Amino acid sequence: MQSEQREHISAVINYFWGEGTTSPGSVNQGMAAIAYEALEEAQSCSAAMDFVPRPLSGRPDAKYIVKQVARIGKSISAGDAQVYETCRQRVALTYRSKIEMAKQGL
Repeated sequence: MQSEQREHISAVINYFWGEGTTSPGSVNQGMAAIAYEALEEAQSCSAAMDFVPRPLSGRPDAKYIVKQVARIGKSISAGDAQVYETCRQRVALTYRSKIEMAKQGL
């Protein structure tokens, strides 16, 4: 694994599990694999969140519905790949033990 790759993988791991979880020099293949799984899961979760209309107090009218569906469609068309914080937190919890085991080479 190249130095630059280790640096980027370390950034992904620290994004999900907190700053200082790893350093570029500590990254191994197992950690890279878990980071990849976590990213896939976070992207899947975030894509699903894009389909959820934003909350409204009261009953939505036709104008609101059209606006929400258009916003969702615009995000999909733009290929918006943001990760929702809710998704990041869920992925961090789900994969926490796996990344800890990978850090130990297990």
